[in-house]
Amino acid sequence: RNIFYYIAGIKKDSVKKSAIHARCYISGKNIEIKEGSYINKECLLDAKGGNITIGKNVGIGYRCQLLTTNHSYTDKKREGKGIASDITIGDGCWIGAGSIINPGVTIGDGCVIASGSVVTRDCISNGLYAGVPAKMIKRLE
Repeated sequence: RNIFYYIAGIKKDSVKKSAIHARCYISGKNIEIKEGSYINKECLLDAKGGNITIGKNVGIGYRCQLLTTNHSYTDKKREGKGIASDITIGDGCWIGAGSIINPGVTIGDGCVIASGSVVTRDCISNGLYAGVPAKMIKRLE
C-alpha cells in the first residue's frame, strides 16, 4: 500500500511512522501527511484542486471527509465553476469519526473536533469544536 501512495504522489514524512488505513478514497496528489499521523478507514481525501496538509501526530477517525473543492453558486443557473481551497490540520489534532472538513479551513495545533462535526471555519489552537456547523465548546489546556 505504501508503494501505491508513493506512486500516487502522497508525501509522507516517514512511511513507517504514519498510516492510511484500508478503504480510503483519495483523489489528487496534493496531500502531505507528517510523521506519527493516521487516517482511519473509509475516509475521503479530496485534493483535486487544493492542498491537504496534515501535521504531526494527527488522528483522523472513521469516515471523515476532507474536501478542498466546492462550486460557485452565484450564477442564476447554478452552474458554478469549481473553486478550490487548501485544508491545513495542525500538529496533535484529533478529528472525530464522520466529521467533514470543508474547503479553506485551517485547524490549529491541538484541536479536537467532535464526531459528526462539520467544520466550515478556521479553528484556533487547543480548542474543542462540535456541531453543525462546528463551534468552539471550550479551550483545552
